[in-house]
Amino acid sequence: MAILIHPNLRAEQKVESNVSYGPHSRNVMDIYWDTEKKNAPIVFTIHGGGFKNGSKSYCNPDMQKLYRDKGCVIVSPNYRLLKEGTDVEIKDCAIDCAMAVAWMQANAAKYGGDPKRIVATGGSAGGYLSAAIAYRKNWDWPGFAKHKPKQLNIVGWYGDSPAIPAAAKNSLQKNDPPAFMIYGQREHPKTPAKLGHDMQARLKEAGIWNSFFYIEKAGHVPGKRVLINARQRNAEVFKAFDKFLDLVCYGKGKPTSGQFQKITP
Repeated sequence: MAILIHPNLRAEQKVESNVSYGPHSRNVMDIYWDTEKKNAPIVFTIHGGGFKNGSKSYCNPDMQKLYRDKGCVIVSPNYRLLKEGTDVEIKDCAIDCAMAVAWMQANAAKYGGDPKRIVATGGSAGGYLSAAIAYRKNWDWPGFAKHKPKQLNIVGWYGDSPAIPAAAKNSLQKNDPPAFMIYGQREHPKTPAKLGHDMQARLKEAGIWNSFFYIEKAGHVPGKRVLINARQRNAEVFKAFDKFLDLVCYGKGKPTSGQFQKITP
């Protein structure tokens, strides 16, 4: 008698750690995927730390589960840091993250990912870098880059208290990726909520879908609590973000664009 095994019973949740995407010791990333997924959206989670600290462990189990539940491959990269005695600049942090995306575009099939559906996310400095990836039009690839695509296939951007590159804000075009932003009331002085208001105004002007949540009484990177933390998340923020992922990852639904909402957790 034949025994039928449901395909999901053979599925595995896998992780490949320290995948090299460039020549520097910090040019490594962790990739999380489910073996039964094919052509799944890919989410990059880029850590913060003022460009001087932080690591790919930013992608904690709650973050992994949030994106896995949406059927996504998750990629969490390290990048070079600004350290005393080195000549690393913020532009080098950005090119590293761009190289990580370019590597994943070229190797997505190995992890069941779709190289044409990539979502850039990050907090604080990682918000800056994810915005650079999402909205920069041309990359001057260094000679040591393993892959040099004409474009990065970013379909959506989420920033948690993001610093925002002036070049990104000033170069927005109608078909650029939709945006989802969260800021706290008690923000870091380098990431005041005014950055979000300014970015939203530019997004609206360019005709790009966007959503902005302002979390009252919250400090820096409130998304870690009101969205990522499964035990403390705010239902309204989570519902809106779920719709955002449906929109950018699967082309589903038409969430209200240009919304600004204050939330008291």
